[in-house]
Amino acid sequence: MAMNTKALLQQVQYIVDAEGNQTAVQMDLELWQKLQPLLKSLSAHEEIQPRRKNLDEIIPWEEFQQELAALGFPTTYNCPEDFISAIEEYFARGGLHIARRLAYRGVEVYPDHEILKKYAHILAPPVVKVVPSSPEERQTIRADREWMDKNRLKYRGRWVALLSGKLLAEGASVDELVAQLGDLKGIFFTKVV
Repeated sequence: MAMNTKALLQQVQYIVDAEGNQTAVQMDLELWQKLQPLLKSLSAHEEIQPRRKNLDEIIPWEEFQQELAALGFPTTYNCPEDFISAIEEYFARGGLHIARRLAYRGVEVYPDHEILKKYAHILAPPVVKVVPSSPEERQTIRADREWMDKNRLKYRGRWVALLSGKLLAEGASVDELVAQLGDLKGIFFTKVV
């Protein structure tokens, strides 16, 4: 019989100091072994949850099942393989939203399943980190933007390589620019539209 978290925690014994403050926890080995799956589940959930919380599209599973039913998709997944098959099918059809949501649900239901964890990680939205730029870097970006504003019509449809507002190379493809330049550090590449 599975025990709930409250029942498990009632079996914990506390070690106290001379003032009666709790300083440690003691439990028997059987209790520790019962807690292990719960801790693993929490760990897997914590890996996925930060990205998931950033999605505006997250809705309760029951509501999502209604959405699936309205689209004519299955709403019951009885094993990890059912989730995996559905994720692959919907992703192949271009249904990223559905594939992502199914991957998250799969990890909730089967937290130790490696393939589901992999899909949830891969399908999660990217995490973007903003790194502050220096005044010199901002000046370089500004100069490149000004060059683009002045020369857009002349180079429309071409690839250009800029550095601090100066044209280093232009060509029909980015590969052509790379072949011309060699060292690419600090160079801004773009196709002029």
